[in-house]
Amino acid sequence: MPYLPEEVAIIDGMITAYFSAPGVSRDLRESYRSVHLHLQSGHLERSDYRRIRDAIDFLLPSLRSEPNDYRIMVSALVKTRSVLSAG
Repeated sequence: MPYLPEEVAIIDGMITAYFSAPGVSRDLRESYRSVHLHLQSGHLERSDYRRIRDAIDFLLPSLRSEPNDYRIMVSALVKTRSVLSAG
């Protein structure tokens, strides 16, 4: 897993805050629950990286007012895209 601990914390927090809510479709909640579990265990699959990329792409514009979180997410996005392009 190429992420720094701070990146894992931000990604996991994003997943928990935005994709675990009752208003999110069951399938989407379950797919991100899987990502959450894989993040916690340190064993991400290719599908997890795709979901992380999609989540960051979706949420990144809302983080512009939080410069530190934004910087961390951009770094995680670059790493995620690198992993996906290498595979």
